[in-house]
Amino acid sequence: MKIKFASRLEAIEWIANHVEDEGQFEVLREQLNFNHIYHGRFFLNLEEQIAEVVMLDQKNK
Repeated sequence: MKIKFASRLEAIEWIANHVEDEGQFEVLREQLNFNHIYHGRFFLNLEEQIAEVVMLDQKNK
């Protein structure tokens, strides 16, 4: 599903209202930035589930 936005603010507000956590927010914000840089428009391409960022902490145990 492709969602188009008139402005960055509109897109960021939509993202903030539709994600479950900060990781999902970051993934969609980066996709938005990429799309704007390379296509000149604000849009997101979404699958059924929003992707997440997983960070693993590699501490010595």
